[in-house]
Amino acid sequence: MEKIIRWGIVGAGNIANKFAEAMNHVSGAELVAVASRSEETGKAFAEKHHIGKLFVGYEEMAKSDMIDAVYIATPHPFHKPCAELFLNAKKHVLCEKPVCVNEKQAVALLTCAEENGVFLMEAMWTRFLPAIHEAVRVANSGEIGEIRSVSADFCYSSTPQEEAKIFDNAMAGGSLLDVGVYGLNFAAIVLGEHPESMVAVSDVADGVDCQTNVLLKYANGTTAHISSAINVQKPATGYIYGTKGYIEVPDFFGAQELIVHKGTEENRIRKPSIGEGFEEEIIESCQCIRAGKTQSDSMPMAESIRIMKQMDDIRKMIHLTYPFDA
Repeated sequence: MEKIIRWGIVGAGNIANKFAEAMNHVSGAELVAVASRSEETGKAFAEKHHIGKLFVGYEEMAKSDMIDAVYIATPHPFHKPCAELFLNAKKHVLCEKPVCVNEKQAVALLTCAEENGVFLMEAMWTRFLPAIHEAVRVANSGEIGEIRSVSADFCYSSTPQEEAKIFDNAMAGGSLLDVGVYGLNFAAIVLGEHPESMVAVSDVADGVDCQTNVLLKYANGTTAHISSAINVQKPATGYIYGTKGYIEVPDFFGAQELIVHKGTEENRIRKPSIGEGFEEEIIESCQCIRAGKTQSDSMPMAESIRIMKQMDDIRKMIHLTYPFDA
């Protein structure tokens, strides 16, 4: 009989709501607890999602033997301390992207997970989407020729009044860590190489990157262009360009389909996910935990650390620092 993995959610914000809803579509996983610093917020969350146990504060849930794994849904700067708390309590951890705010923190988290012998993965749902897998399969099949370039745009327009954290340097705000991380992952998924060089330009205001553009070049001459923004409205489309055609991936970060273009021909391929995309990463985490694995083959921490270093390097280029970089 399949072992039921008992989950707790750390934090009760918007992204946590989506994760809780996704748990309803995953067999072999049960959401049994939520931890929130606010009793009022946590109680409302628990009632909304029919969660049996509320912990006011994270420490008590870390000590509890009623959970096997946690999903970290706190703001960026709190990912590392929250994850460490649960890793040290021998709980498996799925941490919302970005896994940390810099490479140094991500390496420390991996060390902590290894020392405790528990599972750790960054919640990068794009890595597990059927449409992304199909796009890579088509690209590798030679159908559009030799792959020469990749691009991905994830830009939206907001204000400090709508999303204060995103415009706050002390909260590691800005477009790069919030949505640029998706584009960098898309390039890594498709090209699977370390770029040999990278340049970045950005509109930095009040300590956050409002709009950032990154150009990566690889050893074989292949290039990738990634853009992110919190003050620009733009289609979130990924492209894979070959010598005989190209693949268009609408809403690439949560892709449900792809369109293969060759000359005047278009082939639209639907590959929907189970829900919004959280389900696949929950399934992957549960399978790894049952198998006694401490890493996912599809989203290993080494890859999260590599992408984190890329973002560190980009921030150096655009002269953006956070209080916790030291």
